Amino acid sequence: MGQALRELDPRASAAATFGAELRARRLAEGRSLRQLGQLVLVSPELLAKVEKAQRCPRPDLVERLDTVLETRGELARLAAPLFTATDRSAPDLPKLDPGSAEIELRRVIDDVRATDHTLAADRLAELMTFAEAAGAVDDSGLATPAKRSLRRTLAEAEQLAGWMLFDRGDQAGAERMFADARRTAQQAGAADLVAYVLGPSAAYASIWCGDAELGAERAYGALAWARRSGNRRLAAFVAAVAARAHARLGEGDLCRQMLGESEWELDRHVADGSDPGWLSVFDEATLAGYRGLCLLDLGEPRAAIAALGQQEVATPPQFVRNSIIWRLECAQAHLRLGEIDTAGSEIEKALDYAEPGAVTPRVVRVFHAADLRLRSDRSVRELATTRERLWGFISANG
Repeated sequence: MGQALRELDPRASAAATFGAELRARRLAEGRSLRQLGQLVLVSPELLAKVEKAQRCPRPDLVERLDTVLETRGELARLAAPLFTATDRSAPDLPKLDPGSAEIELRRVIDDVRATDHTLAADRLAELMTFAEAAGAVDDSGLATPAKRSLRRTLAEAEQLAGWMLFDRGDQAGAERMFADARRTAQQAGAADLVAYVLGPSAAYASIWCGDAELGAERAYGALAWARRSGNRRLAAFVAAVAARAHARLGEGDLCRQMLGESEWELDRHVADGSDPGWLSVFDEATLAGYRGLCLLDLGEPRAAIAALGQQEVATPPQFVRNSIIWRLECAQAHLRLGEIDTAGSEIEKALDYAEPGAVTPRVVRVFHAADLRLRSDRSVRELATTRERLWGFISANG
C-alpha cells in the first residue's frame, strides 16, 4: 500500500506526474477506472497501472484520454517526456593535453556548478563533452599523483553530470553517470567522492523517485565511505540523506536517530578551508531543511514549518532550486494545517524565485504537485489568483 502511494507522487518522475494528473482529471469527472477504460478502449487494470506510474501509456491512448477528458492537450503535453529521449547532442570533443586536461575540466565544472545552482543555464552537453574528453586523455606519461588528481576531477564532472540528468528527469542516464563517477572516484582513491556519489547523489535520487529502501541502502554504504574519508561534514550530509529515506519509509525513530547523528557530526566538523567545493551545499541551513522535510513526511507539519523556517533564513541566495522546493514543501505543510492564506503566500514566493529564469523538469513537477493539491481541496478555492499564476507557470514551462 505504501509503495503505491509513493508511485503516485507527481514529484517522482514524468510518468508519476502524468499518472497523478490523469487520476485528478478522472476523479474530477466522477468516472471510475472501468468507466474511463470503456471510453478509451483499454482495461481498467491498465489505466490503474498508468495512474500509478507502473506502465507508460502509448501515444494513441494519451490522445484518446485527452479527447475524452477534454484536457485541451494538457495530457499530451505531460506525456511528451515519456516518448522523447533526453537530448544529449554535444559539440565535437575538444582535444585536451594531459598536462592541462585537469585545469580545463576544473574550469568547466566550477562554471557549470555555479550556474546550475541558480538554474540560470543548461550546460549539461558541455560538461559531458569535456568529461568524455578528459576520460580519453592518455595519462601514461603523468606521475601517479597527477593521474589520481585527474581521475578525481573527472569523477566530480561525472557526478555533476549525473545530478543534472536526474534534475532533468533522466533517471536511467543519471544512474549510469553516477556508476561511472563512483568507479572513477575509487580509481582515484577518493573516499570522500565515493561517499558523495553514493549518498547525496545516488541515494537521494532513489529516495526522490520513490525507492526509499534502495536510498537507505545506498546512504548507509555511503556513510562508511564518508567515515573513511575523515570529513565529518560529509558524514553529516550522508546521515541526513539516510534520515530522509527513513522518513519516507515512515520509520520515525530511525529518522530521528540519523538526524541526531547528522547534527552531532556537523557540530564537530572543523572548518579549516579544506572542504571540497561540492560540499558547500550542506551546512546548518541544509540540515534544517532536511529535518523539515523529514517531519513533513512523518506527519508533523507544524514542526516541519519551524525547521523549514530556520532553513529559509540561512540558505545562500544562489541556491535557487533549494529555496523553491523548500518553500513549496512549506506550503504543503500549511495546507495540511488549514492555513490557506499562508500556503498561498509561500507558493507565490516560490514563483517569484522561479519565474525570472529557466527551471528544470524536477522543479516543474514540484510546482505541479502543489497545483494538484490545490485543485483537490475545496477549502482553497479562494486562492484563485495564486492558482491562476501557478497554472500559467506550469503551462509555460511544460
